[in-house]
Amino acid sequence: MNLNRLFKINTAVAGLFGIGFVIAPIAVMTPYGISQDAMEASVNMARWFGSANIMIALIAWFLSNSPDSDSKTAVAKAMSIGFGISAAVSILNQLSSEIGPLGWSTVAIFAIFQLAYGKFGYLNNQK
Repeated sequence: MNLNRLFKINTAVAGLFGIGFVIAPIAVMTPYGISQDAMEASVNMARWFGSANIMIALIAWFLSNSPDSDSKTAVAKAMSIGFGISAAVSILNQLSSEIGPLGWSTVAIFAIFQLAYGKFGYLNNQK
């Protein structure tokens, strides 16, 4: 796996979640076992989350086709930190019992991306 491939995988994952949260937030949240009241109160936040995911997908896509550079490594570091924070927040959400067992998949996705981007950002290994 190289950094360009990681950016492309991130594009697909963030893009799909982003589109889902923007177009059909309740349909995306339902399998996670969130209460109906909480989902209805969260629709606007879910759409903002979706639009942020689309932005991440676009950034990752544009970087996946760019030559290796210090800037690209800096973005990998930033993504690692951001995904680490997201994993921590997701763990707290899971421990609150407001989200069903499928929420652990979100923890896993964030943790995997955090570790993968950390490899390329902090170990300075572009390949």
